Amino acid sequence: MAKYSVRRWFNFRRNAKKRLHKLFLLIVTLGLTILTFIIVTNSDFYVRTVKKPVMNIPGADRGRCCVSIHHSLDVCGRSECLWHCPQFEVEFISPSKNHEHAFFHETSGARALDIRQACAIESAALSNLNLTIYLLMTAGDIDWNATTMKTLKSYENVHIHSINLGEYFSHTPFEEWYFCSTWNYGPHAVSHLSDALRFLTLYKYGGYYFDLDVIMLQSVMPYHNFIGAEDEDNLAAGAFHVEYLHPVIRTAMEEFRNTYRKDSWGYNGPLLLTRVMTKWCSADNIQTMTTNTCYGFRILPPMAFYPVKWFDWEEYFLDKDIVWGNETIGTHVWNKKSVETPVYKNSTQVYAKLARSKCPSIFAVAPDVF
Repeated sequence: MAKYSVRRWFNFRRNAKKRLHKLFLLIVTLGLTILTFIIVTNSDFYVRTVKKPVMNIPGADRGRCCVSIHHSLDVCGRSECLWHCPQFEVEFISPSKNHEHAFFHETSGARALDIRQACAIESAALSNLNLTIYLLMTAGDIDWNATTMKTLKSYENVHIHSINLGEYFSHTPFEEWYFCSTWNYGPHAVSHLSDALRFLTLYKYGGYYFDLDVIMLQSVMPYHNFIGAEDEDNLAAGAFHVEYLHPVIRTAMEEFRNTYRKDSWGYNGPLLLTRVMTKWCSADNIQTMTTNTCYGFRILPPMAFYPVKWFDWEEYFLDKDIVWGNETIGTHVWNKKSVETPVYKNSTQVYAKLARSKCPSIFAVAPDVF
């Protein structure tokens, strides 16, 4: 009886080991399968083959190997290419690096600005008469007959250009990102193209950059080498200035190229600037970023460009008075949140009163509701 019990015990242990071994193999196999699936579905080959790009931009997808006349390897590092890369014609005359200029970008491919966007341009032009305003548009064919475009063209200090993205990114630190990665397949492709363009433009030329939903209240020209803080904890990428070839913009370019994430909306824009300035200023937080610790670079307080917080964006559409202090240079109207909320031309909404006084020519041609 005792021998029989011992034999049963050993058989049980042997069978248990076999079951555990099978379970272990099953877990390992399942884990490897999941890992392989993740690797494959995130590979450039899978993304380009199976998925559709969020933005269809000619020349942005260099899936086909091509070689330029200047290099034996193509932009993406591939050799033995049989196809010559397309040659881009320069369509945008570069601004002088010795004069003050500001840039706005339209990256959705629209052929004309809407009333609110045009208001931002006019407010900058009116508030800064000695500042040359450049509007760079990614649309290949600008609608010059649109009311907003005709109105803006009447300003001598406003210059509107269509840029060829392939030409604009070629021979720059962002060339490989633009041509070889799958950024335009990500859920935030339009936003990330905007992030890349603002850094690249100020890397190329220096100057001011403003979002198309920043209404200027006073001249920004007394301020140089600055970034506007959105709140006490985060910098924003909607209004900033860097001198030509300033180390901060070079560092931002490197950070974007080396840490780009297509799955995160803000990682490559405002959060990137926060990371860059934290290192540049050797600071633990925004409150400790001073002109001295940041080597002459300034962090402007939230009141400078973000006096109304993003979660209070509806204040712009209320019938009320807001007294803008001297510390407010411009105000960000949070178009991402407010685009569907109407502005009534003959109302006393905050937005309507801003447009009436800061972009009078655009306001004059605006419809009753915009």
